[in-house]
Amino acid sequence: MQLRTYNIAPLFLGTDGLTVAQQNRMAELVQRMVEADTNPKKKLTDKMVEELDKLMDTAQQEPELPQGAMTLIEEYVDAELYGYKDSFSSKETEKGLTVEDDSIELYNDVFFTDHNKLVVGDEFYELSHDILVGHPDVVCVKTKMVKDAKSSWNKKTFPKTPEKAKNSTHMWQVKTYLYMLRMMTNDMGWRHGEVFYCLSDTPETLVPEWEDDSLHDMSNVPNNLRITVVPVELTDEDVAHMTRRLGMAKRYAEKYRQTILNKNK
Repeated sequence: MQLRTYNIAPLFLGTDGLTVAQQNRMAELVQRMVEADTNPKKKLTDKMVEELDKLMDTAQQEPELPQGAMTLIEEYVDAELYGYKDSFSSKETEKGLTVEDDSIELYNDVFFTDHNKLVVGDEFYELSHDILVGHPDVVCVKTKMVKDAKSSWNKKTFPKTPEKAKNSTHMWQVKTYLYMLRMMTNDMGWRHGEVFYCLSDTPETLVPEWEDDSLHDMSNVPNNLRITVVPVELTDEDVAHMTRRLGMAKRYAEKYRQTILNKNK
């Protein structure tokens, strides 16, 4: 089973056990409880005791994959066992593939870079680690950054600010590229990336009759208004979380695979 990065987000969404903030809060309450032995003023209130009990229960629970992650893995195992390839296509995705080079060139024009699509010969270069595989748009070895282009369908759907552009699916995609590069090169410097959303002209063959051409012709929009950049950071906590989830994914995939193979026996 190889999981593609384009739809990897469900595997990594959510948290397992306690968050960092919850861990800090539990440590704070435990420390206060210890200090209460010599300082009665530090005695935990009933509400604090209840809070501490809940935190400790959560910390002791065996983490489980969220439903979205299980569904994703089941889909991959189904395709493997039943021998089919599932694909998805729409006018939006077709435009994204068609204008990818245009969007990267637009980024170059605005930010004075010279990025190219990551290719080797005539093929996209794929990263691979463990059960992960995928090909990022731009990998800058000099700055150790991964940049992924997203070409909006039209002027109306284009996110005008970074706040409106934040998308967990796209951000986890870039984090996964960074994770793979870090593991493949044993270089902890692979930490930063970007998702850049672009307004590139829509090919005429894709524009529906009911949509006005003004939505798809970008010639009247200054280049600097045609890009919105969202920074992405892969933290040490992310790395630990992703490594743990990959292990959980492999175990669940094997459990589900055996369930299918052994039915009706």
